[in-house]
Amino acid sequence: MIFPSFWYRNVLLWAALLPVAGCSPAPLNAPAPAPQPGQGMVWRVSGGKSTLFLAGSFHLLQASDYPLPEPYEIAWRECSHVVMEIPPGEAERPEIAAGMKSLIRLKSGTLAERIAPATWQDLITWAGQTSYSVAALETQPPWMAGLTVAVTTSARLGFKPEHGIERHFTARLTGSGKTTEGLETTLGQLSLFDRVPALQQEAMLRQALTEASTMGETAASLTQAWRSGDTDALHATINASFRDFPELKKLLLDDRHAAWLPRLEVLLQGDRPVMVLVGAGHLCGPGNVVELLREKGYQCEPLKVSAITPAQVPAPTPVKKAA
Repeated sequence: MIFPSFWYRNVLLWAALLPVAGCSPAPLNAPAPAPQPGQGMVWRVSGGKSTLFLAGSFHLLQASDYPLPEPYEIAWRECSHVVMEIPPGEAERPEIAAGMKSLIRLKSGTLAERIAPATWQDLITWAGQTSYSVAALETQPPWMAGLTVAVTTSARLGFKPEHGIERHFTARLTGSGKTTEGLETTLGQLSLFDRVPALQQEAMLRQALTEASTMGETAASLTQAWRSGDTDALHATINASFRDFPELKKLLLDDRHAAWLPRLEVLLQGDRPVMVLVGAGHLCGPGNVVELLREKGYQCEPLKVSAITPAQVPAPTPVKKAA
């Protein structure tokens, strides 16, 4: 999911990276209104041998965003196999964590040497406002510094990975008897940013710094659009974020959708009901995954059900961080 820009796309991974960089963000006193049940973004995909539930995720949410809309619970109850963008728990494996550390650190020089002085000064100002370590920023490539700004700012507003939908369902896998897999690998997903040209990386960093001041308002509007199933509103914000980065949109959205499609078709021809959980930004706008499946002849119907009370759906299960 891209939120408030494309930065939000990989936030489940970034959350694991930030402690490595030395981040302990101070919380902000942001109001958290009680959510309405809503419909969310879940499609029942049919036309194959088995049923596939395609569910839109937010990688960071507030605790007050629970309970999730009922369609997520229906998909969870009816599936026997759960698919996420990356395999649940993979990022916590020591060898994967080591690879991630290598990707988020400059091989030589410092960040200040790779970006304009004005950008570096704005980043230092942001670090002072958030108590983020300047020394940690100095070792990061520009794209990682942008992720740091986005994720740290989100966390201070109460939007945290421990409340994200992937974490919620990953915690519930234990003892459920459900099998699981990922559409991609942790390192493969993260390494996408290394392919972005240096000038675009700095532009992305500047965008993250600019959006930091309005992230709370954007987060609230986007989570409301997700909860109500308003894919048009969600796409409008995502599309605006990519306006100056068409190549990045192709890299992070279009190319990956095409790569996922063969696996989704295999799952649809399998013998077990499947829940596929991907960022909500992949399920709205031209060329989204729902549209691609429809073009292949599958029926994709939004799962809409009656309103429910909070007592009917379990709250998110806390996930212990790896040592």
